[in-house]
Amino acid sequence: MNGETTLGRFDTQTALVGAGTGAEMTLVLTVVMTVAAAVIFVAVMGVAWWAWRRETSARPWWVWTGGVVVPVITLALLVVGSSLTLAAIGEVDEKPAVIEVTGHQYWWDVIHDPRDRSLRDANEIVLPVDRPVTLRLKSEDVIHSFWVPSISGKMDMIPGRTNALTVTATRTGRFRGQCAEFCGLSHPLMAFEVVVVSREDYAAYLDGLETEARDADTLQLTRGRDVFIEAGCPACHAIRGVAEGARIGPDLTRVGGRASLGAGMWAMNVGNLAGWIADVQDMKPGAQMPSYNHLSGPDLRAVAHYLESLK
Repeated sequence: MNGETTLGRFDTQTALVGAGTGAEMTLVLTVVMTVAAAVIFVAVMGVAWWAWRRETSARPWWVWTGGVVVPVITLALLVVGSSLTLAAIGEVDEKPAVIEVTGHQYWWDVIHDPRDRSLRDANEIVLPVDRPVTLRLKSEDVIHSFWVPSISGKMDMIPGRTNALTVTATRTGRFRGQCAEFCGLSHPLMAFEVVVVSREDYAAYLDGLETEARDADTLQLTRGRDVFIEAGCPACHAIRGVAEGARIGPDLTRVGGRASLGAGMWAMNVGNLAGWIADVQDMKPGAQMPSYNHLSGPDLRAVAHYLESLK
């Protein structure tokens, strides 16, 4: 799903620029709460200054008003506002698409339309703009937390449990997500990208996930494909039409089409792919993949070029 004209550039991870209904409503609520807190702070400081400057007798009504009535009213308004915002975030006006996201140490397994087609991808979540999507969030090992601050709030991913988060993206582009729960040595390196596209492009993307990987059409790419198979990579990684069925590691059918490598950490290019294959522990300590530094230079370059060609 690369392409500057369709997707724009990768946006900074921030909750201050909304690109989804959840993030936009939460931002409004946050601003309202912040302004209210500032007003209350100024009022309290004003009363404290007034009491300090004047000698007055005890006034019980000040205690009841400032210590009971005002806090009760304020907290009630905050509860009502938060509840209404939460309810509005969950409201949808059409049947949501369904995407299943599973957290691993330290990458993301993504399955589109899990009930019917089960179209698998990894480390990049493509969403249609202005259409609700229910994310079914799971974990295969430890507790992770799914967070795309520009689009929606956080939700934990707990082993043995499926949590549902419904989001609606409101503008196209690339948005950074992050695991927000400490999950091990490379927790800071467990990011992902959400790519929001038009509905037409999303339908085309799903159709593309059903197709097999592109053919190796040069001698170098053919050698890279053969090295991939001979080195035992299909035991963990699937490439449709070449090696299918493995689910231990990310699906690599369109790995070269992703903007990043290593769950959102490095730019996708041949050099980074070769470095990852040769010494993955240097780039992501604690990752489950072994290093393949025994490969010769030509074989390493060939398999890196082959994977980069898969788009």
